[in-house]
Amino acid sequence: MKRISAFFRSMAAVLAAGLLAGCSHAEPNEPLAVDLTPSAQEDCVTPPFWVVEDSSTGAQIFMLGSMHAGNADTKYPDYVLEAFSNSTWAAPEMDTQAFSQNASLQRKCAAYLRLEDATAEQLLGDSYAETLAYFTEKGIYQQGMEYFCPFFWASAASGLVTDESGLDTSYGTESLFLELAHSGRKEIREIEGGEAQYKMMGNIPMSIQLSTLAECVGDDNIAAQAEDTRELYAAWSSFDDEFFRELSVYDPDTVDNLSDWEEYYDMMYTSRQKLMADFITDSLKSGELGFVFVGTMHFYAEPSIITLLEDAGYTVSEIRPENQADEAA
Repeated sequence: MKRISAFFRSMAAVLAAGLLAGCSHAEPNEPLAVDLTPSAQEDCVTPPFWVVEDSSTGAQIFMLGSMHAGNADTKYPDYVLEAFSNSTWAAPEMDTQAFSQNASLQRKCAAYLRLEDATAEQLLGDSYAETLAYFTEKGIYQQGMEYFCPFFWASAASGLVTDESGLDTSYGTESLFLELAHSGRKEIREIEGGEAQYKMMGNIPMSIQLSTLAECVGDDNIAAQAEDTRELYAAWSSFDDEFFRELSVYDPDTVDNLSDWEEYYDMMYTSRQKLMADFITDSLKSGELGFVFVGTMHFYAEPSIITLLEDAGYTVSEIRPENQADEAA
């Protein structure tokens, strides 16, 4: 099984988000008549996309697996954009655009990543000199980083990976749909919010943070993560179920600190996916029309959002062009 690289685990895009803020909601529309096998559109991506409905309440929630980066040619098909347009609200993990405009919240969240009883040099030990030299060479080291956790250091290297991959976070799913929501004055409902995400990141077991940072030091490591990013984008843009199902977060047979990895998995996936599934379930029970877009792995890492919704008695239907539906079958 292919392992998720440190770049995807680090949620680095959260630390570099930015654009607009403020919105209001429009009157709800009627549920769409959903074509589960729409016509393929030339030059459009086919992202992971599902719908879950509640006939007793009239609710209809579309779910889009997000990709943190893309390129100028990343165009979404009409069936995704129509679902977004028809929804009363849009729900990301956090509104990164509003976050970038809230200096007070940024300062509060940064405190969750600060070190209290040690410096970065003390934590990194023998690897500190190499890490410092590499980050200085790449122009991403700042003196203040000495007082921030290794996860913060790893996130600072995210731009190196993105640049090497040839992709751009400004064309990522969150950037596009948050800008559409803000400019169209669509209501935005954060499923988690910035403070919850930063608090979680600051509490990631230290052994995992150090391992993540180690994968961000050296041109070879950056190149490997860039290749992972390109592979991820290719799989995401073609709704490649097999690729995502084969991704693993860690190998229990090879890691030295198994309990830390189990804790990390519960923090990053199990707990968060329950929160996301509960959010969707509550919306279904309330008869709402909504559009959820969260990291794609939340729809695959078990217990996934889809599994949790199905366990709650709902039918989750994937939406993909007919030719790809045949290939998937």
